[in-house]
Amino acid sequence: MNRCVGRPWAMWLGVLVGCQLVIASAARGQLPRGQQWQTLPLEERKGVIVEVGPGAMRVRLPKESASVWTVVPAPDARVEVTGVASREMLQPNQFILVSLNIDETGKVTDPVTQVTFPGTGVPEVAAPGLGAAGGKRLPGRRPAGTYNVSGLIKLVKDNTVTVQAGRDKFEFEVADDAQLVVNTPNLGLVGSGDDIELEGRFLQRLQLQATVLTVTLAKPVAPPPKKGARRPEKQPQ
Repeated sequence: MNRCVGRPWAMWLGVLVGCQLVIASAARGQLPRGQQWQTLPLEERKGVIVEVGPGAMRVRLPKESASVWTVVPAPDARVEVTGVASREMLQPNQFILVSLNIDETGKVTDPVTQVTFPGTGVPEVAAPGLGAAGGKRLPGRRPAGTYNVSGLIKLVKDNTVTVQAGRDKFEFEVADDAQLVVNTPNLGLVGSGDDIELEGRFLQRLQLQATVLTVTLAKPVAPPPKKGARRPEKQPQ
């Protein structure tokens, strides 16, 4: 699920290292003489990602301006990455969250119309409003109803998906027009062209420590190419 394909960073690596050193010193209470933290103004918080690299990114803030900031997430930053996933993401070992209508025998009765990819999580079967406790089996079986099921995909055959949620296994059909949603704290998915909204602080402009990062992905998330797969040949111009 990684969309981070870095470009050469030599032209701004020095800025990044300097930014990280200043932030680290400030965290120890060693602010440079005469400097103090400033909050990113509200009108400058929405931008577009220009480039992504290890531990930081470059962001044009605001989106229409020419100002490009080096952004370093704070250690406790709140991150939300949202977007859509390609149909190819329905494959074994992907962690998903779905809402299932289950009958008294434990079988799913209706096709799924939305699949969420949170990146990771705890496998469970939970009744809405009751949590995992609402999904406990009663005398050998679970009451019929709607349950939120999270777990790893074990098998995919055509539109039929099998998910393992703890000791439970569910087989269900994913509708052709189902929404495939990405909602994760994984910054590894972001790339150039994605919209971003930031909150944070800085000691000098263009070098930001971000405390909140909200990213909207510009492209559908797709699984990485399989090892050994051949790249498509370029067509003659």
